[in-house]
Amino acid sequence: MSLSKMKKYKCMIRSKRLVSHVPKTRWMKRSNLWDFASKYGQVILKPLGGSRGSGVIQVSSLGDDRYEIHRENIRRILHGKERTYRYVREKTGSRKYIVQRRVPLVTVDNRPFDIRVIVQRKKHSSTWKVTGIVAKVAGKGYIVTNNTRSKGTLLPVKTAFKTSCLKSLSTESLLDNIYKNAIRTAKSLRRIYPHHRIYGLDIGLDQSGHVWIIEANRKPLMSHFLKIKDKSMYRRIMAYKKG
Repeated sequence: MSLSKMKKYKCMIRSKRLVSHVPKTRWMKRSNLWDFASKYGQVILKPLGGSRGSGVIQVSSLGDDRYEIHRENIRRILHGKERTYRYVREKTGSRKYIVQRRVPLVTVDNRPFDIRVIVQRKKHSSTWKVTGIVAKVAGKGYIVTNNTRSKGTLLPVKTAFKTSCLKSLSTESLLDNIYKNAIRTAKSLRRIYPHHRIYGLDIGLDQSGHVWIIEANRKPLMSHFLKIKDKSMYRRIMAYKKG
């Protein structure tokens, strides 16, 4: 079982510049789940070895000791912490999970979106560069933005900004912030993966435009960049992989 999600989290929060951009994360256990639910209202449970949105569960505190469990496109409301925890444990099984603060992502047509950012460096170079960026919009009724799992859509980032509540903010400023934090993330991860040359980051923005590094994938799929009309980013990513 991969322990890399927690390993990467601990590495990123060591950076003073990154710590305010990484959602709080703990091992999934009863006390951590209820501590986070009471503090943040909404939490995300992720399997340690999971990818592409598999096994992700959202727990929302509704007040009056009621909790909504949202997985895939199914929602269920339960009463009481004991019953809710037992239900969650039935769904997680023996897999090891983390619990993470749920970032209140901006939406397009009431569907949350995050941004896949590819950051790379060439062989024998320490300079990181953003080589690809695309917005991933969750399918209707889903919480995960994974394109295949939620039957979601891909949008150019500027289009996503202009059709969300961020339209009043400067697109250039938002992109600059995303790029800066993406490169900081790659630089910080060199402490634990010194020879690695590519990351696929899932970056979220909240209603105020604050940047959140939700996930750092070491083996990102390139399918997003093959699905969009403009193939120049895909070609650039592949050229960096070679060189």
